[in-house]
Amino acid sequence: MKKILILVILISMGGLVFAQDSFIDVGVGFQYGLAKVFEDGTTIRDIMNPGLVATFRMNPGAIGFFGRIGLLFPSKVKEGDLTVAYPDYDYILFVNGGLGVTFKQPIGDKMGFIIDAGVSINDLTYGGSFKDNIDTRWSIKIEQLGQTYSGGQYFKNVSMKETYNDFAIGLIINPALRFSFSQNISMELGMAVSYDFLRYRSYKFHADFTHSTLDETGNKPSSDVIQNNFPAGKLEGDKLILESDGKWSIVQQFTFIPSLSVIFSF
Repeated sequence: MKKILILVILISMGGLVFAQDSFIDVGVGFQYGLAKVFEDGTTIRDIMNPGLVATFRMNPGAIGFFGRIGLLFPSKVKEGDLTVAYPDYDYILFVNGGLGVTFKQPIGDKMGFIIDAGVSINDLTYGGSFKDNIDTRWSIKIEQLGQTYSGGQYFKNVSMKETYNDFAIGLIINPALRFSFSQNISMELGMAVSYDFLRYRSYKFHADFTHSTLDETGNKPSSDVIQNNFPAGKLEGDKLILESDGKWSIVQQFTFIPSLSVIFSF
């Protein structure tokens, strides 16, 4: 018990020292990003759109840790010969993030220079949907017996959804200038650059029965009804997976994302 008490005291003292020397930054702001994907020297994707960014830093002294997450809202993305644009798809999002170490160097009383460096995470995702009906009704007529066997259901207003996801991992560096208005509020101009070299691309086309109804009763189909009408290997819960694909590959993706943020220091 004494050993445990001593350990708790030491940890508490260390926490106090850390708290005295450390600061926490939380930033929110605007960004305008450029993302390009190259294949055999040819640009196969080009994104340039505005978005939002949030930054978190924990910095004891000059070296600490950072995390950032940003969103770009492309209105149109060209993927080779395919153009993805509104209103053909329900959403198009480009998520850019980073996690790693941060370095701080004061420049006078009101300015500072910061460099964030670490792992980059970039993800392009888009999806579309439409309503349709699915007919699984069947019948078998045996003529000599004069009997007919039937089963299945007619599902109405089924949501047919397709989702595409392109997830990439690489390295990021974000040099930034900070202008302090007070001890707790600053303005920061950042220039994040990342290079991604590993990607995972996935595609899924599925039927979602959440808001569907049965033609005979008008009621929502139960899980048992759905499971009895489709192969078990094609179901994920109450979703019928019609097409699914995913694979890892090597990629060359560059992003350049300037940002302007308000920083709150604690």
